[in-house]
Amino acid sequence: MEEDSTPHYMVELVLAQRPVLVVGGGQVARRKIEGLLACRAAVTVAAPEWEAGIADLAGRGVIVARAVAFTPELLEGPPVPFLVFAATATAAMNREVARLCRERGILCNSADDPCSSGFLVPAVIRRGRVGIGVGTGGLSPALSRVLKERIDAWLEPGWGGLAQAFGAWRARVVERIPDGPARQRFWRAAAQDAVADGGLERGEHDAWFESRLRDEEVV
Repeated sequence: MEEDSTPHYMVELVLAQRPVLVVGGGQVARRKIEGLLACRAAVTVAAPEWEAGIADLAGRGVIVARAVAFTPELLEGPPVPFLVFAATATAAMNREVARLCRERGILCNSADDPCSSGFLVPAVIRRGRVGIGVGTGGLSPALSRVLKERIDAWLEPGWGGLAQAFGAWRARVVERIPDGPARQRFWRAAAQDAVADGGLERGEHDAWFESRLRDEEVV
C-alpha cells in the first residue's frame, strides 16, 4: 500500500470463528491476540518463541500456537487465514509477510509499516456494542491514542445499554411503523431524544420505547 492522501474505508469486521494468523510471539503480538479474542476470532500464532502471556493462552487452549518460524506455507492453510497480523520484532520480516499476503489476496496488517499493510487498526473506544475508531491513516499511532483518550474521557458510560435497547426494539418498530421514511424519522428522533432527556442513564428503555411508539401511532 503506497502512502498517499486517499482516505481509508473504515469497517467493522465480523471475526467470530474466522481464522486469523498472528506472526510473532512478543508483546505486540500478544496485544493483537487479545483484541482478536475479544471478537471471538479463531487465532493461530506462529513464532519460534512466545512471551509468557501467549504461552498461557496456548496452554489453556484459547489459541493455537505453533513454535515455528514463518514460512509461506502458513498462508496456505488449512485453514487459510481470513486476516494476518505481521507482528515480529523484525521490520523486514513483517514486510515480507505482508508482501506474501498481497500475492495471495489476504489482508495483512504489518505492525510497524502501514505502507505495506492491507489494513490498519484504529484506536478503539468501546461502550458495550458501541465502538468508536480513531485513525490517522497510519501517520501517527501516538496521535490516535491521544485522541482516543480524549474521546474516552468525554463519552458517557450509558451508550452501550442504549444501543442494546435500540437493537432489541428494531423488529417491533418495523412491525408497527411499516413505512420506511416514517420509520427513519422515528429512529432519528428517538436517538436524539434518548440522549437529550437522560436516556443514557435510564433503566426503563422498554417503557420509553412503548410510549414513543404509541405517540407515533396516534399521529
